[in-house]
Amino acid sequence: MASGSDMDIKARIAKAVEDRRDAILGLSRRIHADPELAFEEVRTSSLLRSLLAAEGFEISPATGALPTSFRAVHPPAGAGPRVTFTAEMDALPGLGHACGHNIIGTAGAYAAVVLKDALDGSPAGTIEVVATPAEERGSGKVRLIRDGVFAGTDAVLQIHPHMLDTVVCQALARRTLVVEFFGKKAHAAAAPREGRNALDALVLFYHAAALPRSKFPPGTLFHGVIEAGGEAPNIIPDHTRGRFSLRADSMAGLERLVREARDQAEKAAAETGCRVSITEPGPGVTTFRRNRVLEDLFAGLFEERGRSEPRQVRDSYGSTDLANVSWVVPTIEPMIKASDFPIHTEGFARDAVGPGGERALLDGVYVLAAAAARLLADPALLESVRADFRAGNDDAPGEAV
Repeated sequence: MASGSDMDIKARIAKAVEDRRDAILGLSRRIHADPELAFEEVRTSSLLRSLLAAEGFEISPATGALPTSFRAVHPPAGAGPRVTFTAEMDALPGLGHACGHNIIGTAGAYAAVVLKDALDGSPAGTIEVVATPAEERGSGKVRLIRDGVFAGTDAVLQIHPHMLDTVVCQALARRTLVVEFFGKKAHAAAAPREGRNALDALVLFYHAAALPRSKFPPGTLFHGVIEAGGEAPNIIPDHTRGRFSLRADSMAGLERLVREARDQAEKAAAETGCRVSITEPGPGVTTFRRNRVLEDLFAGLFEERGRSEPRQVRDSYGSTDLANVSWVVPTIEPMIKASDFPIHTEGFARDAVGPGGERALLDGVYVLAAAAARLLADPALLESVRADFRAGNDDAPGEAV
């Protein structure tokens, strides 16, 4: 049962959200109207940074490796526990904010602002926002982890718009392989036997590794595109390149899938007389380490906002670099319904600033701030979160984070 002080802080948070309603929605719309790709989130980062600086947060670079990232902290020399809101910023090529990062970034920043308002200048710990670039492509949070950005925090909270409500965190581990084949050019009609066809090699690899999806073990996915396939139909290609995403619902399953892909690439090269090169353009992402205490906390807050089924388990789901964070600090990313369309679609992009998306944003600011308030004010609850995090997990990624 909630205490009187808990009810009081929630009422202040709800009022702060309503008082700032127009500003919250306005920031989300500005970000949505000006989408920026991974590592290029200059204007979005500036909007979030300016908001938090104006609200009295101390701003500093998160890491020199990612210029659009930053850290915002209040109070500057705060003692006690630290709760971090993450603010994703990047958009998708050709689809804009079809993953709703305009909602995620705005919710993270304004959750910190309304929490500061509601605590009336006397937080029981430190409120932090970390702006996190390149979630869609590049796994920016893995770089932040490597630079120790999350080392001082006690919990990381982020809300994600979706087509359903759930506090249950699920994510597929993912690695990206760039597969290149190198052959020998020749005229396709005048001297076909003089060439070694790199396109044949790439197509053979695709058919062997990516196409027979019915043979994949349950919980694994293999998909990709051909980025370079040759120059002209009458010239045997001497270089081709494909980019492939490999995903699995366990770290061990992902490793098996990667080994199989590498084996198939080597076979395709041998059968066509080509040479193969396999590289990984960036860090991989892991499965999500669930924290049941955080899930229980958020489930109650979802229900307070009229979201009555917050514990759904999804049959299909994607990947995120926030999962990597979940292995170094207690982390949660509840899904909050914003649309009837799946994410990464034009319909979802439209709805990210429609009525469903805007309700999700306002509810998201509330539940993030209210959860953080509980964690800062209740040492026993925070210790339960830590204890759940310390408990063993068979899918630990080891060096993958």
